[in-house]
Amino acid sequence: MRSRFPESLRADGEPPASGGVEAALVLASRSWVYAAGVLMQSILAYSLLPEGRGAYAVCVTFAYLASVALPLSAEFGAQYFATTRRTSLSKCVVAALGGSLSVGVLAVLFTVPFLQADVPPFNKADASAFALALLLAPLCAGSFALELQLAGHRRFSALAALLAGQSILVVAATVLFVHGFDWGVDGAIMALVVGHAAFFAGCVRELRRRFDLRFELPTAAELRRILGYGLRYHVTRVGSEIEWRIGIVVLALLASREDIGLFAAVSVVALRLNAITTSVGIALFPRVAGAAHDHTEIIGRCQRLALFVTGAALAVVLAVSTPLIRLLLSEAFLPAVPLLWILAPGVLAHSATAMINTYFQAANRPGACSWAVWFGLAANAASMWMLYPSLGIASAAWGYTIGSLVRSTVAAALFHCFSGAPARVIWMPTRDDFAYLRHAGQEVLGKLWKKALKGAISSQPTTVK
Repeated sequence: MRSRFPESLRADGEPPASGGVEAALVLASRSWVYAAGVLMQSILAYSLLPEGRGAYAVCVTFAYLASVALPLSAEFGAQYFATTRRTSLSKCVVAALGGSLSVGVLAVLFTVPFLQADVPPFNKADASAFALALLLAPLCAGSFALELQLAGHRRFSALAALLAGQSILVVAATVLFVHGFDWGVDGAIMALVVGHAAFFAGCVRELRRRFDLRFELPTAAELRRILGYGLRYHVTRVGSEIEWRIGIVVLALLASREDIGLFAAVSVVALRLNAITTSVGIALFPRVAGAAHDHTEIIGRCQRLALFVTGAALAVVLAVSTPLIRLLLSEAFLPAVPLLWILAPGVLAHSATAMINTYFQAANRPGACSWAVWFGLAANAASMWMLYPSLGIASAAWGYTIGSLVRSTVAAALFHCFSGAPARVIWMPTRDDFAYLRHAGQEVLGKLWKKALKGAISSQPTTVK
């Protein structure tokens, strides 16, 4: 079935890529970001040790959760209305960045009174580190809002380049600030500030160059529609982000910096594998937005393939878990290796229903999976509180896995209720699935080969006769 979007939204005069190529581009960029993130975690683990790593995790978690909770998910409403061309891109970007600006103001008002107070979680890091987190929060919100716009307009090549550049810059800045200047936790957070600021600037430049982005205020009616969509999705959005960070949130209230650092570092290795399904969802959204009911088969295929790739990657990580943690995070983090095995079923459960979230977003039912998210979150938090006295930091891993299983069960039931799609459409593997995967891989390799050949030819000196 042909996409419902006009060619102008795809790539200014370039032939549109297939869904497989677009998913592969997003996955490649996310894989690079994942690898760079793991490298940065390795640098932090060797430099800060579990105690410093715990302080860093508390501050960064605070910044990211503020960037998610305070804009009221206006960035998702802006993406939906810009992608479906119901509101101009410029107006949608202004609306989304307005929400991002509110993050900084509200975060400062909420946090400053507690910076010098000896209460958790603010006593888990220095006041200077939390102050830098206040700067990081609006930058995270703004850069994510622009990332959604590039993805919604299918600028996946540009987005891949920007994400790769950001990850390289963050790693380089981490080495400079943490090792070169010996700024410790403050330097690690400052590296994230620099990376997000550079990514934000790159996204603005790309949107101005490709889509003539300008300052254009939305009308009150347009703003209400954008914010209305965001509010309906906001409960799901906040729950989804808290779900895989709730372990750090609860540990920040109950545990020591060292225990927080152990769980935070190891969980990055496992939970970042969810980037595989996130990548497929990002590529899928602009193809099915506004007509999700007509695309249940392709949603199911993407779901199955993403689950297969995630499972394969997770199996590799578990097979080499002990030497992997010893190499990446140092001997000090080996006590946390069993947490990887506890987290693994939760990662698979999350991947098993990740495309359902994309379906509800594309079908203009962004609040439909809120029940699933918050059932899972409630199960996660309750499990941690009950298990922590006997299991310690392992309760955070068990909480994530139990919560993911509950969430996935509820999400699957909601999807089949709303879509009416039979179970086989989503869950039954077919021979065509792997043919589709093979074809997408061949197409990506073919495009890379053509670009490399074209570059080699263009680099040859021209002889003037």
